[in-house]
Amino acid sequence: MDRRISGSIVCALLAGLHGPAGAGAQTFGLDGAPVSQTVGADWVAQARGLERRGDWTGLLALGQAWARAETGNPLAWFVQGRAWSALGRQAEAIAAYERNLQLDPGDVQARNNLGNALREAGRPREAMLAWRAAVEVDPGYLPAWHNLGLAFYRMKGQAGVMQALDTLRVTDPALAAVWRKLALEYSATRDERVAREALRVLRGLSAGERARMFDILFDAG
Repeated sequence: MDRRISGSIVCALLAGLHGPAGAGAQTFGLDGAPVSQTVGADWVAQARGLERRGDWTGLLALGQAWARAETGNPLAWFVQGRAWSALGRQAEAIAAYERNLQLDPGDVQARNNLGNALREAGRPREAMLAWRAAVEVDPGYLPAWHNLGLAFYRMKGQAGVMQALDTLRVTDPALAAVWRKLALEYSATRDERVAREALRVLRGLSAGERARMFDILFDAG
């Protein structure tokens, strides 16, 4: 594709990040969390009720009591993170999500929420590292790709995004295509169809190739 045409397409996608589809990142609550039907089911039912009513103080108290009763249950800390974040206490939310992830490193929803709390705390680069970790655990986890795209654009601006894409194209055109589709096209449109081919390519990359992509992006701009 002609470089000038490609650039105009990217600029249009970046403009889309200002629109409704790309306006904000989602923080997951208990309705989105993977929950066993047998482990902590009563606690989860109570937490979901409090969350739906927006009773964040009650949800926090429940999460703290749950953590005392089941010290090794990561969801007890997920609940606290959700409550602390809603209460605007991001430092406490970050600590709760980090404890959640110590107990369950594969919890991509906790990693996503940790990234959001870090962003709200004014720590955007650490937020991007949290979302990066989420997609390294699960390359198909689209909310984290969306958040990465938004954060990258807001940190680097249009010039930084274009520079990163140019660097990736020189290094490996496949990496550039993956990043453009997942972090730009998907972030702007929230249309999962645009991500499917990129995810297929991404899953075919080695861990080293994925690491190289992120290293270039984090160093760009």
